[in-house]
Amino acid sequence: MIRAMSRPPVRSRSLLAVVAAAAILPAGRAGASPLFELVGDPSGAGGLVARVEGHGPAAAYFNPALLADAPDGFTLGVYVVGQHLGVMADARSRSPLCAAGACDVPAVDGRGPESFRQESTGQGLAEPSLPTAWLEQGHESLSPRPRQAAGSGRADRAYQVVGLVAPVFRRRVVLGLFAMIPLGEFTTARSFYNDEREQFFSNSLHPELYGDRLTATSLAFGGGIRLRPELSVGATFTLSLSNEAAAPVYVSNLNNLDSVLLDSNIAVQARVAPHFGASWTPRREARLAATLHTSSSFRVATGFDYTLATGGQQSTELRFTHSYMPLTAGVGGSWRFCGDGPWTVTGVLTFARWSQYRDRHDERPGGRYAWSDTFAGAAGVRYRVGELAARLDLAFQPTPVPAQTGRSNYVDSDRVGASAGLEHTFSLWGSRFRGGVDVIGHRVLRSRVVKAVDPLDPELVQDEVPDDAVDVLGSAVPNRAGLQTNNPGFPGYAFGGWILGGGVRLAIEY
Repeated sequence: MIRAMSRPPVRSRSLLAVVAAAAILPAGRAGASPLFELVGDPSGAGGLVARVEGHGPAAAYFNPALLADAPDGFTLGVYVVGQHLGVMADARSRSPLCAAGACDVPAVDGRGPESFRQESTGQGLAEPSLPTAWLEQGHESLSPRPRQAAGSGRADRAYQVVGLVAPVFRRRVVLGLFAMIPLGEFTTARSFYNDEREQFFSNSLHPELYGDRLTATSLAFGGGIRLRPELSVGATFTLSLSNEAAAPVYVSNLNNLDSVLLDSNIAVQARVAPHFGASWTPRREARLAATLHTSSSFRVATGFDYTLATGGQQSTELRFTHSYMPLTAGVGGSWRFCGDGPWTVTGVLTFARWSQYRDRHDERPGGRYAWSDTFAGAAGVRYRVGELAARLDLAFQPTPVPAQTGRSNYVDSDRVGASAGLEHTFSLWGSRFRGGVDVIGHRVLRSRVVKAVDPLDPELVQDEVPDDAVDVLGSAVPNRAGLQTNNPGFPGYAFGGWILGGGVRLAIEY
């Protein structure tokens, strides 16, 4: 919510929101990549257990200690990810509270809750909503925005995969770089509210941990150091930006937004977010690994002040947090049967501190709807014979989001994933190449939410029209008793779907 030193007129507040939206520029930190964590290693044998088996450029992100064992070379590929996720909102008529439109926010004589006041205090409503009919059908210059008509969760994106591994100091130190660059929009950052406030924008629900998160900056560079023949450590850094944008605004006429004059003052700083890894090979056929990825996010901060022709001046600052990734620690191991046999089994367990999550409006879920820390697991098998290698991984990622029976609408669910890859090594023109194909599939398990209602509980769905609301003539507002809400998640919804991906790659060793 926009807050200023004093409460401006209605037109002025509307202008403030318009200018805020226009002035926002990317700012803040961008560290760990949600894209990397979802697809795993698309450049080698790492797959979904890349923290143990990522012996390629992707180790620069997942476990830099493994760079010490990675073959030198350059990798280039293309990868495509398709999101097919859906939010199915329950019809309001399914709730007994909505019989005969009883839960709709009403309008009286063409005016909405902004004209209502509480009979007990004589004061207007602190944060008036819009009449439900206006959202569904439009009103004057307000365009219709039916519930869930603007939902998201379906998108197909392509990425350029780039990787590099280069040794220094006689392979005691090996440097690596890995990136997945979107072919199209380089990055997107779409914010939305996770409660009834979203009625003023899309009036829809959106998957919380997907969508625009898959366009976040995905570039890592680091190095692995071999301390002993059996022990390696490493550190890596993911690209980070810190930007600040200020937008001075002059408004000569509040009734004509075309008269707005806008300047900009932008500062950009490059930073890095560190991650760490270790790899220990106590026996030729065994490997143990551990990693620590620090928390990171893509922050947007825009400050601006506007001046009116009347001489009034106000200022405010908006903050957003995108692509938040929690502190994540992982441990895992692999075992190769028969010493140099063709079969290897591997597994990874990761802990993620999602309890510190901040949403796109830089708000932290709290109370009994606070997010939980999670443990996730992945396991796989590798098979290598001659110049041919194949892999298959399975993973389970529990959701950190509690059942959204209250006011909040953080849409998420448990996820089961599988990844497979095939790689062939060959020689051509005096050089050694590795070509591969990788596929991935995640099933976001179907979940169902039914909202709970209690007018005395602030964590549950909010009553947007008080039971003592009266109109401008002092008459009781129709249907004012009980619950009236435009929360797009009420009375409930279901969520689920698929995330599918695949790509091809070619590496040259040198």
